[in-house]
Amino acid sequence: MRIRDLTLSTLLLGAGIGTAVAGQQAAAPAAATPPGPGLDLIKERCGFCHSTAQVTSVRKTPAAWAATVQSMIDRGAELEPEEQKVMNDYLAANLAGGDASAPPAPQN
Repeated sequence: MRIRDLTLSTLLLGAGIGTAVAGQQAAAPAAATPPGPGLDLIKERCGFCHSTAQVTSVRKTPAAWAATVQSMIDRGAELEPEEQKVMNDYLAANLAGGDASAPPAPQN
């Protein structure tokens, strides 16, 4: 085998492993989240860019969730102030985790 063929084979193998890992992560069930207005808002307003599972699989402190929601609004998500409060309350109550003393995680 030539070096070029080995490199190509290595890249393809690596891509296949990455795809398999990504597939396993996507197939992992999201934590059960209770129904309610907050979940409805997540489905309606966040669903343009994110799957519900993508949102509900994350755990953040209440402050980090509030910062994330504000960041999404700054990027164009449409939420009225009352809806923002409902969403923040829902996320804090149902998808909280992490160190409460830690600063909010930076957003990409």
